[in-house]
Amino acid sequence: MSLKLDPKNYTQWHSPIETVVDFFKGKLTELGWGKSDKNQVIMDVGCGPGGTTKDIILPFFPKVEKIIALDVMPDMINIARDKNAHPQIEYLVADVTEWSTVEQWEAKITKVISIHCFHWVKNQKEGFKNIYRLLMPGGEAAFFFVLEATFFDASEKFQNCSKWCQYLKGRDNRIPDSHKYKYDATYYKNLAEEIGFEVLHCRKEEKIDVYPDDVTFKNFFLSLCVLAAYIPQEFKEDFKDDILQEVIERNGRTDTGLPLHRGQMLELVVRKKLL
Repeated sequence: MSLKLDPKNYTQWHSPIETVVDFFKGKLTELGWGKSDKNQVIMDVGCGPGGTTKDIILPFFPKVEKIIALDVMPDMINIARDKNAHPQIEYLVADVTEWSTVEQWEAKITKVISIHCFHWVKNQKEGFKNIYRLLMPGGEAAFFFVLEATFFDASEKFQNCSKWCQYLKGRDNRIPDSHKYKYDATYYKNLAEEIGFEVLHCRKEEKIDVYPDDVTFKNFFLSLCVLAAYIPQEFKEDFKDDILQEVIERNGRTDTGLPLHRGQMLELVVRKKLL
């Protein structure tokens, strides 16, 4: 089943958040990424509307030869081409879990980056295996994605509450197995090593993102909620208000009253071993 996100809404309210920037400036810089990047071909898996590709990845690799940016949603790629076009970025529709859509780059990619994507991927093992095949020997991949989030708990509650269940009961909520079964970093370290990767960094850590106001918070999480597609348009504002109330109850606010969200994130950096 395809991912049900509203591309226009996602593009309007989704921008690179501070925890993503910290991952690049912190761990990836520490591991030497972004320094010797001349003649590299980088792949961005799950690029969405291209904001992270153009505004974070491209500046981080100023000498990169090319960035191939992939997303499974054609509408996201259309927006990326329109809003975040750049001569060094090629935006394409592809699914990293379907080898036939990516096989043309087998063993041609020097680095793979995937930000806030793999929690949407149902067959994560197949995705990791295909990324291994895409990398050149010695190539590296970096992943940053949600393991657990209070937002997923809120989504599940809406499916079963009397107010919204008539629209949401039985719908695919795309809550990842990592949230359901509380996977830790060891699970992903073992999975990566089983595939053949050398694990350079693997850490599960709570990340806290603070939002500037309630309107941004509500719209941001509506843009991430796959269940929103099933809510009639006349009830969308009410649904957004319920999202705000439920997630704030689970996360709280800052001392100055700003809404925040807590999530358990995975940082994973791996290398394909030299032959």
